[in-house]
Order: sequence, then C-alpha cells, then structure tokens
Amino acid sequence: MSNNAYELISKWLVEESFTIRRLEAPPEAKILWGLDVFTPGQPSVNFKIINPADKPDRVLIVLGIGISPDHRRELDKLKQTEKLKVISNILGKALSVCIDCQITVQPNMIDPQALSILLALFNEEIALYGKPYFMRLVARTLNTYFAIISGFNEWFPVIPEDSRKKIQPYA
Repeated sequence: MSNNAYELISKWLVEESFTIRRLEAPPEAKILWGLDVFTPGQPSVNFKIINPADKPDRVLIVLGIGISPDHRRELDKLKQTEKLKVISNILGKALSVCIDCQITVQPNMIDPQALSILLALFNEEIALYGKPYFMRLVARTLNTYFAIISGFNEWFPVIPEDSRKKIQPYA
C-alpha cells in the first residue's frame, strides 16, 4: 500500500489545489517517501507527509512551528512559572482541536523555541476511508497549527512591522 498511498495522497492534494513536491530528505532521515506540501491561498502553510522506513504501515502528517522572534522576546520577559502557564495554555487549545495529534515543544516547556504537530494515519485507514477522511485529518492538523498561532497572538499580540504601515487609524 505504501506506493499506492503515495499516489493516492498526491492525487488528492493536487485535486484540492495544494502544491506538492517530492520531499528531498537525507538518507539518515530514514523515510520511504515524503511530500513537501503547501496550502493554497495566503498565508500558505507548509507541512510534510512522510512514510517512515521503520513504520511502512503508516503516513505521518507533520507540521513544524518556529516561535517568532517577537513572541520569544515576550516569553523571555516572563518568569519560568509564567512561561510554563502560557505554553500549557497554548497546548491545551491545540489539543482541544486535535486530541489525536502528538504535539511536542522543543527543546522544552521552559525554553520553547519550536513546536511540532504529528498526526499518524495508517495505510488501512487510507484504503478504507479514502479522500474525505484524509482531507479532514489535513484540515485538523492545519487547524491545530492555527490554534497554536492564535494562542501566541492572544498572549502576545504582536503586529508585524510590515503590517503596521498598512493599518490606518480611524479619524
């Protein structure tokens, strides 16, 4: 099913206007195949779909989120206990969107620099439930990403410098 999963998933993503390309991974990554995927529209979100060599019975939807320098500066102003509360709150929001997702904080909860979302999908599920099920899982992963981003923006509302110039106050 591994090759079949690659073909089906590639076809479904293209049909839904995602941009895909074969993931170029080094041999130490130990993957059978991977896709580098970009969502349609703006802002485009990049995620990966990977078939791991050590678990060929599944594909992984993987999305990494680097914490922006602005949000890191705001986090660094907090005591460790406050950082832990913020990150725990954001993780709670993300897990309420996707209880099946494996979400990790790198390198740790007190010094967060990046988060990753991983959702495993077995080949049997792809064969049994098809495109609608797969696309719902992609949407769930993306919604988890947006829950994390909105959590950071809720705690630390930072308007990017290039956007500030475009916002005109009302007279």
